[in-house]
Amino acid sequence: MWVVMRQNIWIALVFGVLACGGGDEATKLDVTALDGGRISWRTWSQRDSARILGRPILLFLYTQRSVWCRDLVVRCFEDSEIARAIARYTLPVWVDADQRPDLFERFGLGGVPSLVFLTPDGQWITGSTYLDPGDMTDLLRWVQILYDNPDRLVRLEVQRAELMRRAERDKKKNPRPRINPSAALLHRVRDSLKSVVKSGFDPGPEGLLALAEAGIDSPLINFVHSARRDTDGVYVLRVLTHRGPVIDAEKHMAVNAQLLRAFAQVNLSRDLADAMLEQFALSDGVLLGAGLTGFRDQAGNILRDAEIYSGWNALAVSGLCAAFLETREARFLDAARRIFEAVKTRFVQEDSLFAHARSLSTPYFLLDQVLIIRAALDLFEVQEREADLLFARAHADRVMIAFADSSGALKDRTPEAEVSNSPAIDRWLPSGNGVAAQVLMRLFVHTKMPRYQDRAETILTVLIGPNIDRIGYAGALNRALALFVRESKN
Repeated sequence: MWVVMRQNIWIALVFGVLACGGGDEATKLDVTALDGGRISWRTWSQRDSARILGRPILLFLYTQRSVWCRDLVVRCFEDSEIARAIARYTLPVWVDADQRPDLFERFGLGGVPSLVFLTPDGQWITGSTYLDPGDMTDLLRWVQILYDNPDRLVRLEVQRAELMRRAERDKKKNPRPRINPSAALLHRVRDSLKSVVKSGFDPGPEGLLALAEAGIDSPLINFVHSARRDTDGVYVLRVLTHRGPVIDAEKHMAVNAQLLRAFAQVNLSRDLADAMLEQFALSDGVLLGAGLTGFRDQAGNILRDAEIYSGWNALAVSGLCAAFLETREARFLDAARRIFEAVKTRFVQEDSLFAHARSLSTPYFLLDQVLIIRAALDLFEVQEREADLLFARAHADRVMIAFADSSGALKDRTPEAEVSNSPAIDRWLPSGNGVAAQVLMRLFVHTKMPRYQDRAETILTVLIGPNIDRIGYAGALNRALALFVRESKN
């Protein structure tokens, strides 16, 4: 089973890598929306129908740019027998992971596609990433047997309740420690980050920045620069594993923007800055699109995801500011200013918070807000325009209230208000709380107002201790802690 799956994956990878070569010679066309195959998919807001029907939810997390998601649709969801089984035994729900990053954080399995079976009330049953038709059929049959046998389902719920009871008991007996930010903690966190790199895993762009800013010599930035760059000048997604590099030929705009900031630390940003402004540019000539697909159409054309995300463009602003500081080439700063002003005017809502995407149906996400604040601070530190600092202060004050959580950290404003989710680990993008702590410390530096430092300290205290086992993957928190320790000495 796994041999066949690996063969299919590597065939797709080789095809994707070859297809993305020579990108600067082809026309870019907007990617067509992902086809759902023979499945009548519901939206996340329609998931309550599962309770009425008494069926488990099949949650399909996807993105428009992923070759894996489209291959899964063709091989599994176009299969009439699989489609009938899904329709008969589940409530199929699909969610664009870019549109709902909070759901990808809660249910995603590290990448797309992610296929997750949930109880009618949204509790985990099982899940997987890419599946071939045979594995999909086996997984559906297992869930079908579970739901066709009430005794099995009752036992599952009893086991789940017992596990939750034990977890709560252990939590009260041995609560996750809250560790006060200190130089000793920073040393421990940096050791974890170095261990991640030494083990062959990718700490993400924020992790790379944390290493560079700490003066820790790591060959990883140069390796990423040489190994992930395509012929059009932008960089493909890559997952580093113990078994070597696995290439995903999709080109994610926000990931490239983060790499741009990291490359500026080692004087490698100019080419990527130019390539980003060319390859991800949309027809308005200002804002940047979500990225390029890991595949082409039958005519060999590059396909572009033209969706615009506010926080992703804010990442581009920060990257372009870093490129300007390295190169002193005014075109990068001019582009950063144009993008920033467009984000502020096109995404702001009546309550002065910023929408995630052009679609107003998406919730407010913490990460968008704090990335926009960080972009304002980057521009202020380059150009010293007081309006940028005033904007950053006003929006930070707003965010600390609007996104407050009882834990002391911050959380997204989503319809699932009962879910207290304050992630600390970076995924494709940095964690919202990590960036929030960074911008609060930077505001303290510029204003000397203690409330910013106090709130940053609270976020660090709340999140680092409970996540200490995985802190090497929390580059954004790592950088915030470094800022806090540095300023505490002054």
